[in-house]
Amino acid sequence: MAIDIQKRNQIEQIFKKFLLNRVKTVRNLKMGDLDVNPFLIRILSHELGLDNAEAIVKWLISQRLERGSVTSFGIALQDAAKVFSEGTGVEGADILKTKKGKHHHIQVKSGPNTVPKDLGVRIAQLLRSAQRRNRGSLALYGMCYGSKTQVSSIVRKYVQEEGGVDWISGKEFWEFISDDPHCLQQIYEIAAEVGRTFKDPKGLSLSQVLENKIHELTNEFEKIYGRSGSEMWKKLLQRNS
Repeated sequence: MAIDIQKRNQIEQIFKKFLLNRVKTVRNLKMGDLDVNPFLIRILSHELGLDNAEAIVKWLISQRLERGSVTSFGIALQDAAKVFSEGTGVEGADILKTKKGKHHHIQVKSGPNTVPKDLGVRIAQLLRSAQRRNRGSLALYGMCYGSKTQVSSIVRKYVQEEGGVDWISGKEFWEFISDDPHCLQQIYEIAAEVGRTFKDPKGLSLSQVLENKIHELTNEFEKIYGRSGSEMWKKLLQRNS
């Protein structure tokens, strides 16, 4: 059973927004935003080929973009899951799903290793509270990806064992909220399609925006530190210590 057109369009827009935000982040990057750690660059220079301005800038931008992307896409994936909610969630729950006449209040996280102990305890408390306010309902903790063996010990101990809230992840999670055993695969394909066809309002792909930014910041880097060689290494240390 295919995801209906309305839900598919909503998920596509969520994924496109994620890429648009990445484009915005890249376009707004300034040289001062990059964490120029001269010691880290120096120790990795041989193995990673960080021996010239362009290579260093490309690596610095990649590091910056990667850190933000993990968190931002985690939120996007959670928002995609909320598309399948049957109504407004209560405090502590993102999705309401009815199965065999019982309401399930589901807290959604992107992956199997995304919660520290304190948050795990708090999530279980909120879900149990939602369950008490809705007699006969069930509480559930859902993860958008991750196999059962990958689910962290924090979830197992503080959400399930001590918190009294069961969990589901990956394929089982998407099937539960959508009633479709092929839902996970369809979400995966939507992500691939959006990534393949994405263009920003200026008609550029994310890779093209990145290329332009690398060229811009490489020129700035060269003005500050030089293009390569011993003089570049000398200035990298002097200006960042």
